[in-house]
Amino acid sequence: MKIDKTLNLFSRMQSPKKRMMKNIQKLGVMLLLTVMISACTDGFDAVNTNPNQPTEVGSEALVPSAIRSSVNAHVTMSYLVGNNIGQITAKTLRIQVDSYQWNSFNNFVWSPLYETLRDVESLHGVAVEEGNTAAQGVALVLRAWIYSILTDAYGDIPYSEAIGADEDVLFPAYDTQEEIYLGPNGIIATLSEASSLLSSTTSTLNGDILYDGDVQKWEQLANALQLRLWLRVSDKVPSQAASALQSLVSQGNLMSGVNDGGMLTYLETSPNIYPTFQLKVGDFDAVAISSRAVDSLSNWNDPRLEIYARPANAPVPTGDDPRYLGYINGALEGGNTSLLGYRYYNYAGHQTSASRAKGIIMTHAEQEFILAEAAQRGMISADAKAHYDAGVISSMLQYNAETLFPYTSINGVTFDSPADYMAQPSVDFASAEDKLERIASQKWVALFFTGLEPWFDWRRTGRPAMEPTLNNINNDVVPVRFRYPGDEPLLNKANYDAAVSRIGGDNINSDMWLVQE
Repeated sequence: MKIDKTLNLFSRMQSPKKRMMKNIQKLGVMLLLTVMISACTDGFDAVNTNPNQPTEVGSEALVPSAIRSSVNAHVTMSYLVGNNIGQITAKTLRIQVDSYQWNSFNNFVWSPLYETLRDVESLHGVAVEEGNTAAQGVALVLRAWIYSILTDAYGDIPYSEAIGADEDVLFPAYDTQEEIYLGPNGIIATLSEASSLLSSTTSTLNGDILYDGDVQKWEQLANALQLRLWLRVSDKVPSQAASALQSLVSQGNLMSGVNDGGMLTYLETSPNIYPTFQLKVGDFDAVAISSRAVDSLSNWNDPRLEIYARPANAPVPTGDDPRYLGYINGALEGGNTSLLGYRYYNYAGHQTSASRAKGIIMTHAEQEFILAEAAQRGMISADAKAHYDAGVISSMLQYNAETLFPYTSINGVTFDSPADYMAQPSVDFASAEDKLERIASQKWVALFFTGLEPWFDWRRTGRPAMEPTLNNINNDVVPVRFRYPGDEPLLNKANYDAAVSRIGGDNINSDMWLVQE
């Protein structure tokens, strides 16, 4: 360091003429080196190019990576953050999520999603060059879905100047949440464009690990995601949302059954392996089924309890009755508790599941609960009960729970069929005093491992009724957003400051546009 300072001082002490002569000498040397290097490398590319190695990557090679990276990020987010905030699961160790010691969740949400957007934008760019409208449509579906999670979690975010924008944009502006949702280039418009491309395409979709090249199912997913987003903004633009929802229902190209859901089937080996299967045993001990979920599912005599969770006394010795014990969100300590179900990971000494968990973008069950709510609120012309019933049954089919019937619950109640289950007063739609609460309760359970959706949906409706967690540090208030990553005010200060000023401060209780009165 001293030597550098001395040399700099000596340089400044030289006369301007001497410094100019030295610079001319340096320039001469650089020009000579440039000529020599150019001569040495003339024809280098031709000699070192492998004629058998492709120099361009086609969309069929980018489709699987774009799907895999985005769905993997969503599964990990569900496990570490979403299920716990939504109180379907609870943290037993490192309880910052449950105690509302929230920051940006940069490693679980912001960074992974923006990183996977690079894969998505690469796919879109190549698909446009190829003229492959099917692959373009897929890229647009993924793009809108990922940005919807980001804006729902943070509020205003870099969007129009983010990934895929002009390379010279070093400090991307934060678009307003309203513009991201409803603008001409917003996420709903993007899904509409995707649907149009997919409905009219004659291109072949290769490399599709989600729907095996079935373009119509991608179109149905695009339309179902529009239902989700229009319902999300229905309190902000009620008449516009109602009109859009009815239009989507009237056109009819929505998911028709459980197999139309956007669910990625994983394999036994990397890279297509369910993300939680790669966790250490100790890491998986940090998450248990919540007491709230156990109470709800037990009250309904629901077979999904035995799928979402394993007995607290597992592995169950022959002849012993399984016991399901939930963990209270925010509890500082607890005894024996039920870990997550067998299909979510292999645990030493425990049985394994014949069915592995799937990575969820959106399910047919969620679509049906959206339609049930919209119908019950008078936003669409449809039978709310029929859609509610379809949602419950679809969720059971998603987890193969129908194979358990005839089914005897942990309470000793026996059902011969799912119809018997649906007839219970605690489940039956017609007998519910608060039908919106009943829809929301079943939807909440069905949103297991669907990212941050359980929290987003509760934040929108206040249903199903949810109490703040124990030992929280947020004055017994459930937070409504994540804070921006800590490096944003350093790397993108002007745009960060503008975004923060619009919501009255970068904290977990700040009112983004979606939750402003």
